[in-house]
Amino acid sequence: MPARAHAAIITVGTELVTGQRLDTNGAEIAAALLASNLDVIEMLSVADDVDRLATHLARLTAECAVVVVTGGLGPTHDDITREAASRALKRPLVRDDEIVRSLSGIVARHKEPDAAEHILTQADVIDGATVIMPTTGTAPGQVVPTPGGVLVLLPGPPSEMRPMLTSFLGTAHRARPPVRLRSTGITESDAQIAAQRVLSDAPGVGLTVLAAPADVEVVLFDEGAGPFELERLGALIRAELGDVCYSADGSSLGETVLALARERHARLACAESCTGGKIAAALTDVPGASDVFEGGVVSYSNELKSGVLDVPAGLLAQFGAVSEQAALAMASGVAALTHAEFAVATTGIAGPGGGTADKPVGLVWFGLQTPSGTSAVRREFFGDRAGVRTRATMFALDLLRRALLEF
Repeated sequence: MPARAHAAIITVGTELVTGQRLDTNGAEIAAALLASNLDVIEMLSVADDVDRLATHLARLTAECAVVVVTGGLGPTHDDITREAASRALKRPLVRDDEIVRSLSGIVARHKEPDAAEHILTQADVIDGATVIMPTTGTAPGQVVPTPGGVLVLLPGPPSEMRPMLTSFLGTAHRARPPVRLRSTGITESDAQIAAQRVLSDAPGVGLTVLAAPADVEVVLFDEGAGPFELERLGALIRAELGDVCYSADGSSLGETVLALARERHARLACAESCTGGKIAAALTDVPGASDVFEGGVVSYSNELKSGVLDVPAGLLAQFGAVSEQAALAMASGVAALTHAEFAVATTGIAGPGGGTADKPVGLVWFGLQTPSGTSAVRREFFGDRAGVRTRATMFALDLLRRALLEF
């Protein structure tokens, strides 16, 4: 397969184009193809329409070395991928005896003859295809030669798709994975300019910048520079980004914080109000978090702040729950409760209502407890309720990261 060959991805299902289900296969397949030295130039979702799918397949198999289709290989009336591929490539479907035998137990469980026939449609293989037998589920995959490469048909359920994709790509040339630099506290444009300064005289490197609330990822692709040059340039860009860059290997901020805590044999905890458990979730999303993360308290009410975290009721009455004093007391309280050396607290106004002139929507106070003492930080975030909560979560995790780096 030539270097930097073109690839395309089609996800099949009316449920995808009508918004009833989110396509997660496309992103996963694209990342796998990229790591196999393939440039994905097009990705689309198509309804369960055999004519429309056949038209797209005919076009893309003529343009691309690899076309991966996921979905539409099951036994129901709307599983039209086999027929569409047959039409697009002008090759007949042939019933595979080995697949028929593998389906015999399932067929036997159906009383209706028509149902049994539907099951057996999964044994229809495009003439000349190589079959990928399922390790889970019943629908086999197919790898079909095309004039310019291959068409790969995979089932839709991720648990069935994933091992077949690995089987197909297992013998493919594996390119050097991209360098992924993740930052928080910097804008997408500023991150791009920092990267472009380094890459201005560096051919053979592709660049993309991906942005989410309070999280910017600079991705470098090897387009001929070679793995050592890619690593060298990644290190230079990380230096250019400075201390806002928290990860050079694509790790999340939660993963980075946990790794730092392990290195320093430090225990972590959190007390959350406006973030509602998102800090704890970001940490416990990572396997093995329990070795350094003691836990957290979602103290949404003043009663819980006082009753569990020992925030004085008089303090809350005088300064309010969204205040420097409350944030400091929450951090100290959860540290004492859990015996953690490092604790972070959040209390704020996520909106859309509840703001005042002194305490506008988007205001968040952060408390931080470390072996050196307690401190508080005030920030105002923009965006809707979800955006404020996400940005506050990232800022709290970054406070922990920076505190651990100094420990």
